[in-house]
Amino acid sequence: MSLTEITPPTSASIHSATTYSSELSQIEDWLNVLAKTYAMHPSDGLAKVITYYLSRLIKHDDFIAFASQPCHYFTMLKFWREQIS
Repeated sequence: MSLTEITPPTSASIHSATTYSSELSQIEDWLNVLAKTYAMHPSDGLAKVITYYLSRLIKHDDFIAFASQPCHYFTMLKFWREQIS
């Protein structure tokens, strides 16, 4: 699966999941930057960092309470794990 087959999240969808948790918002913002960087310069190291932050987001105490569609995050995590050689 290539990066171009995934529809990038919109700013509204990224921030709507975590309106009450600034830490989750910061992680989501950072993931947005990392994904854009990966699109321009793909690398295993960057995919590992993205996987780390997705895992951190999913394991956050507030994740289930504020994520409108948690299954999307698990799908993203699976995708990024597949990008690591």
